Formats: sequence, C-alpha cells, structure tokens
Amino acid sequence: MAGNYRFAMDQKDIVRFLTTTVGSFIQDRLLDREQRTQQKEQCAERLAADDGSSGKDKEIRYSDQAVLANLDWGIDALEEAINTSNMETKLARLDYAEKMLQVCAMLNSSHKTAGVPNFYLSAWAHLNLSYMWKLRNNVHNAVLHVLEMFNVDPFFSRIDFAPELWKTLFLPHMSSVVGWYSEERHRLVMDVIPDSSDLSITVDFDQFFNESLVFSMRPEQTEKLQKLEQVYGQSLDENTRLYAKYYKDCMNFDSATSKKVIPMLPIVEAPMTPLHEVSRSIPDYVRFGPILPKSAGFSPVLKSRDNGREASRLSVTSTCSQNLEESAIWDPQEGLPEDDEDDSVKEHDACEDSENGSRKLVSPSNFIKNMDEESGSNIQPKKGNSQVHSPTIFPPMESPKTRSPYISSPKSEIHHKKESSTSMLRLLSTRAMDFTISSLPVTPQLHYDSSVSSEDSDGEMPDLQKSSSKNIGHAHSMSYANVTSQTIENSYLNELDEGSHSYISLPVSEKLTPQSRPPKDFVCPITSQFFCDPVTLETGQTYERKAIQEWMKRGNTTCPITRQPLSATALPKTNYVLKRLITSWKEKHPDLAQDYSSSETPRSSISSPSREILSGSTLSRAFSPSYHRDRDESSNNKNRRFMRAVVSTSPTSVISQAALETMINGLKPYITCLCTSEDLHKCEAAVLTISGVWKDSKADPGLHSYLSKPTIINGFVEILSASLNREVLRASVYILSELIFADDRIGETLTRVDSDFDCFATLLKNGLAEAAVLIYLLRPAFSQLSFHDIIPSLVQLILTNNEELDDLKLVMEPKDAAVAILEQLLLGGDENSRSLNALSVISANGIPALIKCLDSVEGRQSVVSILLCCIHVDRGCKHLIASRIEFSPVLELFHAGNDSVRGTCIEFLSELVQLNRRTLCNQVLQIIKDEGAFSTMHTLLVYLQMAPMEQQPAVATLLLQLDLLVEPRKMSIYREEAIEALIEALRRKDFPNCQVLAFDALLSLSGRLTPSGKPYTEAWLLKIAGFDQQYNTLMRAERPKTRENELTENMEEEEKAASSWEKRVAFVLSNHEKGAIFKALEECFKNNSIEMAKSCLVMSTWLTHMLYSFPDIGIRDIARKAFLDQFINVLQSSKNLEEKILVTLALKSFITDPGALIDLGAYAKCMYKNLRKLKRNSTMINDILKALINLPSIDATELWWCAEVAELDSCTNGEVLCLLHLKGRIISSHSDGTIKVWDAGKRVPRLIQEVREHTKAVTCLYVSSSCDKLYSGSLDKTIRVWAIKQEEIHCLQVHDVKDGVLELTANSNVACFSTHGTGVKVYNWSGVPKHVNFNKNVKSLVMTGNKLYCGCSGYCIQEVDLCKYTSTVFYSGARKLLGKQTIYSLHIHNDLLFAGGSSVDGIAGKVFALSTKAVIGSLSTGYDIHCIAVNNDFIFTATKCGVIEVWLKERVTKVATMKMACGGHAKITSLTSDSNGEMLFAGSSEGKIQAWGLD
Repeated sequence: MAGNYRFAMDQKDIVRFLTTTVGSFIQDRLLDREQRTQQKEQCAERLAADDGSSGKDKEIRYSDQAVLANLDWGIDALEEAINTSNMETKLARLDYAEKMLQVCAMLNSSHKTAGVPNFYLSAWAHLNLSYMWKLRNNVHNAVLHVLEMFNVDPFFSRIDFAPELWKTLFLPHMSSVVGWYSEERHRLVMDVIPDSSDLSITVDFDQFFNESLVFSMRPEQTEKLQKLEQVYGQSLDENTRLYAKYYKDCMNFDSATSKKVIPMLPIVEAPMTPLHEVSRSIPDYVRFGPILPKSAGFSPVLKSRDNGREASRLSVTSTCSQNLEESAIWDPQEGLPEDDEDDSVKEHDACEDSENGSRKLVSPSNFIKNMDEESGSNIQPKKGNSQVHSPTIFPPMESPKTRSPYISSPKSEIHHKKESSTSMLRLLSTRAMDFTISSLPVTPQLHYDSSVSSEDSDGEMPDLQKSSSKNIGHAHSMSYANVTSQTIENSYLNELDEGSHSYISLPVSEKLTPQSRPPKDFVCPITSQFFCDPVTLETGQTYERKAIQEWMKRGNTTCPITRQPLSATALPKTNYVLKRLITSWKEKHPDLAQDYSSSETPRSSISSPSREILSGSTLSRAFSPSYHRDRDESSNNKNRRFMRAVVSTSPTSVISQAALETMINGLKPYITCLCTSEDLHKCEAAVLTISGVWKDSKADPGLHSYLSKPTIINGFVEILSASLNREVLRASVYILSELIFADDRIGETLTRVDSDFDCFATLLKNGLAEAAVLIYLLRPAFSQLSFHDIIPSLVQLILTNNEELDDLKLVMEPKDAAVAILEQLLLGGDENSRSLNALSVISANGIPALIKCLDSVEGRQSVVSILLCCIHVDRGCKHLIASRIEFSPVLELFHAGNDSVRGTCIEFLSELVQLNRRTLCNQVLQIIKDEGAFSTMHTLLVYLQMAPMEQQPAVATLLLQLDLLVEPRKMSIYREEAIEALIEALRRKDFPNCQVLAFDALLSLSGRLTPSGKPYTEAWLLKIAGFDQQYNTLMRAERPKTRENELTENMEEEEKAASSWEKRVAFVLSNHEKGAIFKALEECFKNNSIEMAKSCLVMSTWLTHMLYSFPDIGIRDIARKAFLDQFINVLQSSKNLEEKILVTLALKSFITDPGALIDLGAYAKCMYKNLRKLKRNSTMINDILKALINLPSIDATELWWCAEVAELDSCTNGEVLCLLHLKGRIISSHSDGTIKVWDAGKRVPRLIQEVREHTKAVTCLYVSSSCDKLYSGSLDKTIRVWAIKQEEIHCLQVHDVKDGVLELTANSNVACFSTHGTGVKVYNWSGVPKHVNFNKNVKSLVMTGNKLYCGCSGYCIQEVDLCKYTSTVFYSGARKLLGKQTIYSLHIHNDLLFAGGSSVDGIAGKVFALSTKAVIGSLSTGYDIHCIAVNNDFIFTATKCGVIEVWLKERVTKVATMKMACGGHAKITSLTSDSNGEMLFAGSSEGKIQAWGLD
C-alpha cells in the first residue's frame, strides 16, 4: 500500500498497515492543537452556511439543537481530555465525550438535522471518536471509526476531514479512475483548443488550457465537462466506500475464530473505459476533490447525490497556476513520485505567494447563463483594472494542515473580525445573518447553489456596484460575458495543500488576514499611510516627519499618542532601519503598497454589519473569565444591552458620499478648535456640536474613520480631564464609547497611557455614570481596575436610578457596565484579591442593589456570579440574600443558560438552601419549588440526566430537597432519580472528586448546618456519643456569625423541625432500592483516601443512628451486613479518637437489635479491649460492653483482664481501715487516726495530703452525694465534717457523739452510725443522737433517701425509716450454727442492694431489688465476704484471706479471682473502684494499698 503495490498483501499485513498509518495520523492530529482548532472552525463554517432554503428562515427544532449540542459538547469534552494531565479527569471527559458523540455517529445518513446532512455530522463524530479511542490506547477501534467515517461520507472525508489519510489509504487504488478521467478530459480539451490537430500527441496541454478557454467553451462543451466531473467524483466516492468496507472486514476478520473466508480485495473499474495504464504527467486539473468553500454549505453535495442534477461540483480549471504539492507524475507502479515537481514550480512562479510560498490557484467558477435575467441589470465592465468580487460569505477553503492563504486584490480591502467558531449551534443561529450583509458587493449571480441569489442581495445590482465603489475601493461587479483574463488572475482562490478537484466558481472576495495588510508599525498613526520619512520621538512613538512637523507648528508640545511632553524642539534623524524594512515589504507586496500609498483619506477599518452582529455579544465576551457567553445567546436574543442604532452603509443610506464630505468639511473648524484651542468653553461647544453631528449621521463609517485619528481622540480625552460641564462630559463619553465600540484599536490606544484610565476612573468616582461604559469598553486588565478603588462608586451607580437620556443613547446602560466590571473584579485576580473585593461590595451595601438587578434579563448571570462570590467570602450574607431575592429570574436564567450558566445557578441555589435554621430553609425551598413559569422539579430532573458529572450531586441534592418538602409516602420519580444519581456518584471509584462532591451533598442533606452553611453532622454525632469537645469548639467559632435574633428564636421549634427533616432524609435514603446506598458506602470504605474514608464513616454512622429512629422494614439487616465489618475494622485499626467514637455510636444502635447483637458476639473478643479504652470518652461504651459481656454465647472469663499497677505502703500508719474513690482522688483512713489523700489520675497513685486530726483510728469515711463534703468517724467518739477542695481536704466541723464510731453514713440532715452496742444511732448534727434499737449488732450501713439499711448479726438486714425512726426487717436469713452468721458489707448501686457476709450453704452474698425487696441474684462462694465494691459492669467481693472475686453484675456470675500481693496472714479491710471501672483499689491489715488496672 502507500502507493506501491509490487506484491499482494495478506490480511495481517493490511491490518498492520492500517493500524500503523491511521494510528500515526491520529497521533499527529492529537499533537497539533492548532490543526484541530482550524478543522473545527472549518466544519463549523459549513454548518453555518445556507442549506439551500433561499435565505428563508427556518425554525430549528429543539431535538435538532440537542443533537448538535451533543456533538459540540462531545468535541469540547474530548479537547479537555487531550489537554489535561490528570488521569481521572481525562477518563471522565472521555466517557462523557463518547456518550455525546455516539448520538451523532448513529444518525440516519439519509436525513437532515437542522438543515445539515446527517452523513456529515456522523462522519465528523466518527473522526472524533477515533481520537477518543486513540487516547484510550485502543487503536483497533480508532481505525474502525476512521474507516466508518470514509464509509458514511467519503466526499467530505477526503476534502475536509482527512485528505492526507485518503491519499495514503485509497488513492493508490484509484489509478484506473484517475486514468480514465485524465484521458476523457484530455479529449474534451482537444476540442476546445484552436488548431489542436497541429499539436503533438505528447504536448502538455496545460499551457494551452488557460483562463480564456474556460469562458470560450460552448454550452454543450461545458455540459459535457460538468457531467464528466460529476461522474468522476461519484466514482471516487463509491470506490472509497468499497475499500473502506474491505478494510473494515480485514480489521474484523479473525482467522482463528471466524468461519468466513478472508475478505477479497475489491477491483476498481473506470466508469466508462477499461482499466489501463497512464504513463504521462498528471495535469493539475486532475484533482481528488473540489475546492468547496466552507460557506457553500451542503447543497452542492446533496444535489450531486440526487439524480446528478447539481452542476456546482463541476469545474473547468486553468492549468497555468495550479500545482500539486506532493505529486507531479503518476505511475500506477511507482505511486506518486515527485520527480517533476521542480519543473512544475518553474512553470508557475508568478502565482506563488510572496510571504508563505503557498501556491495560488485559479478558482474555477460555475457557469450560469441567465445571470442578467436573474439580477435584472446589465453591468458594463471596465477593462484592464476591473475586479470581480464575491461576497465574503464564501471564504477561501482552509487546508487541514495550514491556514488558507489570503487572496490579493490590488484596490480592495475589507477588514473582518472573524469570531472563533466554537459552537455549531451558535453558528446555526447566525446563519440568516450571514446572508443579509448589505455592505459587501455581490458578484453576478451564477447557477451555484451556495452563492447568494438575487433575492438575498441588499438592493439591486447598480446599488451594489455603488456599494462596491464605496467600501472595497472602486471595484466593479461584472457580467460573465465580459470577464477578462486579467480579472480572473486577480481573483484566484487558494487550493488545499493536498490538491483538490477542479471546481468552477466565481472568485471569492478577499478576506484580509494579518499578512494581507501592512504591519501597523509601517503606517503613520496620523496620516494612516506608509512612512516615507519616519522619525521616532523620545517617547518611543514614530510619525511621518511632515505630519509631526505640522503637529508641532500648531503649538502642540506633547506626543500625539502618549501626550507626554516633548523636551526637544528639533526632530531627530530619519529612522533608516524602519524605512528599509518598509521598502523591503513594499517590494514583496506591490499591490498592497500601491493601495495604501494612493489612499488620500483614512480607510475605515470596520465592517458595519459584522459590528452589528457582534454588538449583542460584546459584553458577554469582555468580562467573564469563568463564565463565557455563547454567541447564539447574544445574536438570537437580540441583546438589549446595546441600544445603538443599526449602522447603515448601503448605497441607499441617508448619508451619501458627498454628504459625508460636506459633513466632514463642516466639522473641521470644530475639530481644529477641539485639538488646538486653549479656550475651554469653545472646546466644550465644539464637543457638543460634534456629538450632534455624529448622532445624526447614525455612526457613519466614514465619519468614524475621520474622528478616529489620535489627535481627535486626544482632544476628547483632554476635555474629559478639564471640563466640569456634565453635558459636555456625557457627550465626550458618548462619542468615545461609540468609536471604541466600532473599533477596538481605539481602545487599545487609550489603554496604553495610564493617565487616560486614571481620568476615566476619576470621572466615575465623581459620579459620572456614563464613565462606567467607557471603562467597560476599554477592557482594562484586572490590575488596572484593582488599582483604583472604584467598587463603592460602582455599587453606588447600581443603587442609583439613572434617568433615561433621550438625546444620547449609549451603546449599553451604565448600570449593566457597572455589573460587568464588578464581575471582573470579583472573578479575576488571586483569591485574596477576590475576597477583599467581595467584602467591599458587601460593606458598600451592594447586595440589595444587585438583587434588584436580577429583574433585568441582561446581566443576570453576572449578578448571580457576584452574589455567589459574596456568599463564598461571607456566608453570613446568605440569610440576607435568601430573605430578599426573587427566585424567578434565577430560574429563568437556569432555563435559558448553557451548562456553565446552569452550574452557576445550581451552586447559587444550593448555597441559599443551606441555612442553619430548618424552618427558613424549608420556606426557601418551597418558594423555589413554586416559582417560575416552568416546573422547577421537572426542569431539574431533565438537567440531572444530561448535566456534567461534577454538577450532578448538587442538582440531585436540590431536587431531593424539593421533593422532601412533603411527606415521602408515595413513590416519586424525582426522588428516585435524585437518590440514584447520588448513589451512582458514590460508585465512581475512578473519579474520587465526584465521590467527594457526593459525600458533601449527602452530609448537607442531614440538615445539621452551622450559621456559615457548613454541615456539622460529625460534631453532632460525637455529641450524642458523649464526646462534645468538637461540637463545643465549632459552636464557639460560629457564634460570632450568629445574629442575636437567631439566638433568641424558639430553639425548641427549630430542633423539632431539624429532627423531622433528618428522619425524613434518612428514611428515603435508606429505603431506596432496598438499601442500595449501604452497598455503595460499603465500597467507599475501601477507598485509600483518608478524607473519603472519614466522610464515608460519618455518613454510615449517621444513617445507622437514624435507622433505629423509625420502624424497621427489613433495611436494618442490610445496613448491618454492609457496615459491621467496616466498623469493627475502624475500631481496631484507626488511631483517630473521633473515628472510634463514631463507631461506638453505630454499635450502640446495633445492640438494640437482637439479631445484630448476635452478630456482634463474633467480634466481642477483638473489640472488647478497644472499647474499654474508650470508656472515658464516650458514654455509649458501658452499654456496649455490658451487652457484649452478658451475651449467652460469650465466656466472660475470656473477656476479663486486669493487671497490678501499684502497691502503696502505709504501714507506718497502721491498718488501712477505709478507702474512697472520688473524682480522680483516693482517700484512705488508717488505724492511727490519719487520713490521706492520693492523686489517682495516673496509673500510680500519688500522695498529695496527709492529715491527722482524729486521735484514734478512723474507722469509716463517707462522701455526700454532692461530692463536696467528706464525713469521717473515729473511735475517738467524734464525727468530723471535711470540705473537699482541689488539692486538699479541710476540716469544717467536729461533732462529739459520745460513742466510738464503727460504721458511718450521712447526708446534710443526719449522720447515722453504729457503735459496739446494738442498734444504730441517728445524729441530726445538733443535740444528742437518737438510738434506734433492734437488738442486733450492726456491722455495715448504707443509706438512700430517707431509708437506712443495716447489715446485722444473725444474717439479717434491717430497714430504718429516718423520718419515723422505726425499723423493719428487710431480709432475714436462716439461722444456723447458733446464729453466728453476719452481714459484713452493704452497697447500693443503680437501685440494687448488694449484701455480703458469712457463707451459708455456699452462698455468701445476695443481690436485692430495693423496690420489690426480691432477691435477684446470689454470690455463690465458699469464702466469707467482708467488703463489696460495685461499678457499672462488675461486682468485687473481698475476703479475709486476701482473695478478691470478680462477678458479672448483669448475670451475677463469677468471672475471675484476684489476690493481693502481700504475704502472711494479711486480710483485706477495704475495697473501692472508680466509676468508670478502670481501676480497683484494696486496703489491707498490713497498711498497704493495692491498685489494679482493669482496662
């Protein structure tokens, strides 16, 4: 292949060749961004061309617009994927591009979409899909899409999309067709050339077949030639399809699995003659595709396909200047060598472009015989210097590799500003405009489908001739019959660099590129002509010597452009370097040089119609760095922001050329006064006069050119600097804004000098509203705007109701300009600058004024963007905006906008519904739901299905909130789609950014929001779990942002609304698709991102916690199966305390479910120890531990753990008689009367105080329920009351009770104690103790309320009523062994009474329910119990022999046995445990205190 077939290639070789060739082609395209841009512009211009409807406007269906939008979005997404280096973003954009492009790729080729043939759209989509598969490293699919492109639309594929690839893959097989075409054309040429019988058979007919022969052909010869080219083109297309199918079969053939035969190589046959060899030079007229102008649309192709009636693709071409770049000799064996290329170039040197060397071709023209009848006029040409111009709606064709070279035409120049073709819909929307341009001369009408018919022209042909004289440079439209060869030579079209099929069309009027006009540095800014004697002043500006001399003779001492003072009075020497450059340029461009040199008046650089078209989009393009406006919006909506009169430049305009000259002559005295007079009043009067003339002229281009001189502009600026007359200032601004609006170069001149912009900013600050328009049109950089503190002035301008001015109509409203400038200030610069500017808007009270601006259709997006910036900087202003805004304008903007605009609206609405007050938030949601001309929920649903991936979570969240305003009882499509979108976003593992957005959206749905609008779900959950540090810190930080009236609101009502909303959200999320969200969150737990895992944990914990707040419908089991393993993993592996506490809250919910509790039993061993470590931080831990250790399936002994941590020696103080644990302190009493205070905050207790105020042994200690007082009883017959302070205890009272105290309990009213006698004594802190005698010795006391319980000898418990001082028997055991059994210890905990004493029948203790006096458990042990300590989980019993037994409190079963380390015959005299169950302390008769750690 590749043009050389010496042997047959097998299927594998063909696949290898296709993969290599197409892969290389696509790789080159991916690397060449400029080429892709050019191709997109080229294709978009075809889409914008006429569809053959004769200029009639057709309404484009919404479905058609959607198809074109899909293609546009798909190409944009593909371009983003090419340009990004982030792999996640690349994959996301490729997926989106594939989805969008497939819509167009599958179109029915026989139909049209918005007037565009589907085969063209489909082929373009296949080309872009090939790019997409190449980026995915799937070359096979890329090749298939390229081949499908050639199959769907071979014509445009070989001339537009991939001509170079077509020449490589298909052209080598077309030798028979090309040979046939060459001979047939050769035969026709023989009939045309005079005396051809005298020529040799080997003569090169190219030199005889020139332009004159084209027009000397008879009608029947023309018809034959047209038919020949039609058949030739159809043959190329058919055979291209044939080989494309063959290549596809080769690509899809698999010899190992396929049962089909190997694809057979197709044979290409000539349409009329047998296959034969051609061994002669290929004439330049042998092309492989016509030069089809981009603006020609698709009518030529469509009509060519329909019955062969279209003649627009048939052409006659002169060969004097047509050259193939890549081939000159054709040989079917040798391919396309370039041996004769030099000869071909030598023959046509005169046609080469002087700047880029690209060859210019004679653009063949269509023959139309009834031109005069159609146009209704007969125009006589001028020989020798007449030019034929086509309308600019036929721009020259651009090569896929290079820009189309310009066409030089000596006395014509039209400046056009070409908008970037970035959207096909935008181009389609302006299609009608392209055919109503009135200022361009129109060529004689030919039968060419894509040319403008007579009814498309603006006026009759004579008028067009006048327009041509005025705007193009005295060129004349000519009839076909009188066109000379010189005329055609000056109107050549450039051809594709690969070469293309000859095509007859009238010359296209030139479209000046930057290379087709002289560099601006070669033209004097005063005379607008080439420099003859350039001089460069000290300011760096260059002028013509005579011009600057005249300037200085008038008394001016400043530079005309910079207006800087000139210190030198004499002019410098000639700038010879610049002069030589100009001379060199003139030699290369003699035509343009003559044009510029012979001009006597400044040339208008504007094209009025294009200015008019652009006016609707000027504001949109100027100050919107983040949110670009589409051209379709500006053109279709007829933007009213620019209320200027339509520029009229047609021959029927009110201002004729003579009137223009009269007008300019009349203005010259005023202009002279403006530029030279020192009298301010005269200058002001001149400004008013000039303003009136300009207004009456309706912005005539000629007057515009005259007023655009730098000296005149300078005069207006000086007036703005000096005048105090408001009317004059407004008039000056009016004129300058009109001039700048029509020609951006004037604005560029003004922005060069900082003093000019300073002047305009000062005028704005001084209250001249119109100055905002001028500043806006100058398009200053962000640095220039930020340098001047103009935000307060802009806000004031927006606040002020400007009166409508009848006399002067600015190009836009000052208020609109102010909004646009504010948008640039708030969206440009760095983050710090944006924040400061937003705060300035807020402090200037700009938010209410901006909200009012939403009533105007124009500028809504800018207003929304500004308000959104203010919210981001100061979220406190959300309440102000939400309470005052009308949501209808925002919803209308959302309906009408593109993806970028809709994204802004969604973000804005999402911010406004994220309020910390649930009631207000619901009100805002209800307004959004009810307002608007369309159903807001339906619109959001439709947009959700086509929104960009990064916007879907926000859209889904907003839609779901609107749906949840009512109770979710019935199925709702809005709710289902919204939740499904959120779950789908969670499942996108390859796009973590999308997952993060989904988590943020879900957490905001909980309704727990700070005043700033940030969700604090995590802090709220931690507070519920008993860990409120984070919540308190967050609330303290947010409190300054909370308004005082919010603090005094009915918080109970708000909490009720928040709780109801929270349950509603959790209910619909959990029950969607039987807990689908749980499965999605389970997968998210496996994410490597710490942030992602944390968000997933918070969301899972919240759902689990809420799941048990409403009835179960089978979802709890699904949640448990999805989350339990993940929760246990976090509990064991996480080092973050908050994460562990969140898990405990979820586990707390599980233990209320019997089924979940059984599952938890499998993890009890691995999680029990970790949970005990968290007991200090969460109140939920004890419930979980208790539930785990009391499971029937759990062996509690396996969960028990303890370790000896310290042994304290106090033997010098005698026995340790009593121990108490109080707030991290241990208080011990000793037999020598000493009381010690120990710091037990750490693992090893530390002695911090020792007091000895009792004279004898301190037998008992008791702490009041308020924990502020300590009571001590002693054998010295006193009871002391101690004040408990931070680091010490201090004795407050000493009460002499007349008897030695053995056991003591007390409160603020009484003290109850036992002595060596029977009964118990009650002391009311004054007077004599009362004796309650029940004839039994009391060994232990415990009090609760007004009841006193006494453990007595005889194995009974007495209950004493402290109000009546009476006693009753609470419990009486069986008397055995002469009644020596005794209750030694009593303890009350959680309404349970624990009693321990002598072991009777293997039972030494019992547990009673105080309310019923029933025994609910027994302590089965053979040891006598002398001391009891109880905490939340365990019962500890101590015996005389130093053994401590540990019992489960819930089941009253023994778990473990501990023993004091002291040896000998020491016995345990006291026992106590901390409230958390982390430590156990025991005192012995040897004066030692033993400490164990239980966690």
